[in-house]
Amino acid sequence: MNFQPAKLLWAVWALTMVTPLWAQKTAPLQVSKSVTESCRNASFRTVPALPFRVGDSIPFSIVIGLKNFDFDQNTQVVVTPEVHYRNKVVALQPMRFKALANRNLNPELWEDTVMAGLVRRGENLFEHAVQVPYEEGIESATLEARFTVIEGKTSQELPLVRISSAGFSSFARFLEPTLELMDLDYEKEKLCIKEIHTINFPAGRYEVGDALNQGAFQQLLATLQSPREILEIKITGSASPEGESSNNENLAYKRMENLSKTIVRELLGRKQNAMASSEVFADGFVTTRWVQQTWDSIVPMLSGLRSSNAPKIKAALVAAEGQEAKKKAAEKFSSDYQRMVNDWFPAMRSCRVEILSTPSDQSILNDLKAFAKGSTKNQWPATRMIQMALAAESEQTSMELYRKAATWYPEDYRAHFKLGMLHYRNNRLTEAENRFQQAVILNPKSAESKNNLGATLSQLNRFGEAMSLFKAAAVQGRSSSINQSYVAARLGHFGDALETMDQEPSHNRALCQIGAGQAYEAIATLQAIEPRQALTAYLTAIAATRINDIALVCEQVRIAIQSDLTMREWAKKEADFHPYRTNAQFREAIKLPPDSQRVGND
Repeated sequence: MNFQPAKLLWAVWALTMVTPLWAQKTAPLQVSKSVTESCRNASFRTVPALPFRVGDSIPFSIVIGLKNFDFDQNTQVVVTPEVHYRNKVVALQPMRFKALANRNLNPELWEDTVMAGLVRRGENLFEHAVQVPYEEGIESATLEARFTVIEGKTSQELPLVRISSAGFSSFARFLEPTLELMDLDYEKEKLCIKEIHTINFPAGRYEVGDALNQGAFQQLLATLQSPREILEIKITGSASPEGESSNNENLAYKRMENLSKTIVRELLGRKQNAMASSEVFADGFVTTRWVQQTWDSIVPMLSGLRSSNAPKIKAALVAAEGQEAKKKAAEKFSSDYQRMVNDWFPAMRSCRVEILSTPSDQSILNDLKAFAKGSTKNQWPATRMIQMALAAESEQTSMELYRKAATWYPEDYRAHFKLGMLHYRNNRLTEAENRFQQAVILNPKSAESKNNLGATLSQLNRFGEAMSLFKAAAVQGRSSSINQSYVAARLGHFGDALETMDQEPSHNRALCQIGAGQAYEAIATLQAIEPRQALTAYLTAIAATRINDIALVCEQVRIAIQSDLTMREWAKKEADFHPYRTNAQFREAIKLPPDSQRVGND
């Protein structure tokens, strides 16, 4: 290949001539001066005037006025709000506008932009809902607007326009957690033990000494003598259907009466005659009844009779009228009748005793010692393990018992619930959430589990989920207005919080009144709090900013700082006090040097 210098020189010359032409065609052009001037003259305000933190974010609206805009249909304007703080820039959802043929502005939904929250408030007035993630230090942020003007294929970014330098209020950070847990012990019966004792009698006999199963009778006496708190005793006497009805009814009554007397004597002796016999039967402590088993009660049992005659016997009993006639109808099936007499009737000649009780403290302590030596599932019912855990002196022992109960009885929600309580009180919130969640799954009817799960999620700042759980618990009749009001406040629903909140003066009540726009009411609430604290004065100053009472702001800030010097640093940075940063009276109140230009500089 031959090298030709002349051709190379020609190529260099051509390139130098073409490049300027290319650059001239593609270089950005300046947009219309009228458009840029209109952008610079746009008006802004925020709603509320001083946005405040709600949960993990700061929701507010930006109202933009574009009444002086004058541009043609080929021009588009993109307005991007920006939050500036700590050398960070957070760009918010942009607003995009174009002109119609009549030159009126119209918010346009572009394919690449979600314009949710943009509302037209006037001919050229628009409101844009935004939300800023909360981060420490954002209170002193400035809010800027970045304008990008697009004319055809030409675009230009304009210098930032200041929306607000007031920052964001964080007064809601002063809300004091007022969460309360619910326990399962509000009904004592939930941890009681039900025992059933059956004392059988020979046919036609009713004396306690005649009882066929003396072993069962002695076990009944042992239960009555054991160290426990007896809550309720139910005694039911019964008789089998053979014989005359009047005689059977008398047998049922006598069996109940004689056994009741024996039980009452035992209770009176145990209590050292501390109560009279009438007191034993008072308030349903001991209840009695007697029933005469009839041939009608035999009919449902016939399905278990292993005989081909069972349907015939059933039909005969249903057809016969009167107990004597039914007996004669059954006797016609002699072998089957005898089987019923032998197998079924003895159980009907009885007294049934139901005892509802809780163990004594001493018996529980004895069980705890036995448990510590080694235990198996068969030794301990779930209820007894929970009783022992409640009585245990150390939290470690309680935790071990609950964990063991949750392992041995995984379908019993109570062990998971109690573990959740312990984890919550020790600030192990993730573990508490898992246990309460399991309790809710196992027993969806447990309002206590839902309430406590809601309290846990509140501590984890998951306020929306928490409120749903509190409302669900309220539907089931176990509501906590304290929990609901606190979470409503953290969600920014200050009016709702006030509806369910205690009427007593408190910092939380005052904060909700500030958030609900009730500044005067908030000041009155704070003035009623006794004893007054540094925080009380500080919150009064914040409330006073809402009515622009500079004298009260300065007075209360001074009182707060005199009581607690740390509040001086708060006051220097508090967004609520931004309008007064250059005020000499305010600067004196927080002891700023006269030559300081910004509160945050010293």
